[in-house]
Amino acid sequence: MSNESCIIEPLPWLVMYSNSGDIGIQDILDAKKAESDTTGIIDYFIPFDVTRQVVDGNTVEHKRLIAGNYIFLRATKEDILRLRQEPPFDLALRFLHPLSSPTGCIYIPDSEMQMLRLTVQKMDGDAEYFVPSSKQLIAGDYVCVFEGPFAGVKGVLESVKGHEGGRVIVPIGDVLAVRTSRIPAREIQLLDLAKVTDSQAGSYTSRAYKKVRVLIADSEKLLSEKEKTGTLCESSRCEACRLIMRFSQLRLSGKIRLMHAQAIYNLLLALGETDSERFFHFRNMLP
Repeated sequence: MSNESCIIEPLPWLVMYSNSGDIGIQDILDAKKAESDTTGIIDYFIPFDVTRQVVDGNTVEHKRLIAGNYIFLRATKEDILRLRQEPPFDLALRFLHPLSSPTGCIYIPDSEMQMLRLTVQKMDGDAEYFVPSSKQLIAGDYVCVFEGPFAGVKGVLESVKGHEGGRVIVPIGDVLAVRTSRIPAREIQLLDLAKVTDSQAGSYTSRAYKKVRVLIADSEKLLSEKEKTGTLCESSRCEACRLIMRFSQLRLSGKIRLMHAQAIYNLLLALGETDSERFFHFRNMLP
């Protein structure tokens, strides 16, 4: 049997909601998770809001369910159906059904849920949850944060006009999303440019061309410094590494893809990485 055939996909998450909106259900789910061998509840996630008050000199936290009282359970539907026969779940929990299938259930891939949880964890109780369909969101570039407090988070960049950085929206389907705080451009890696942009930002092709044209100019400048002096100064080396980190994973096509490959090739050449796997990857893309 091949290794590929042995790979088991992580169990997806079932989307449910609480009729009562009581955050106390968290304690009960903790117990069920601890007994996962018998209950089938592998994990759970409850979006809640935290407010803090100072009472008699002590900080007191208050929690409340938000975002439609959603509760996410990592378990099979059969285990959830069995669980819902027990109090208090028989009255507290309900399935969230897709509009296209009122009798079906909404499942969320484990990878998306883990990304949402990673973002929430780094927000330290100040996460801004919302249902994507409840707000008009302009499609943005798909990015990955590679430095700073949100390192590892992937999502859609919600940028401020005239600025490269911005907040990253991490959605899970049409069910729930959360925004990070503002992230500077130097910490953001571009993975894919938005296919839909507003009239001021320009079309996908024109935006991609502008970005890559600037990248080409920067790479040629750094390569020229390397050829003239034999080595890059420390600031230039840092700049070359930053550009590679920000743009080397960007997915493009056609002529723009070749321009992009040339720019990354120039940067790797300037850094002297002529034996690296990624150097050969980009060199082989060139005509």
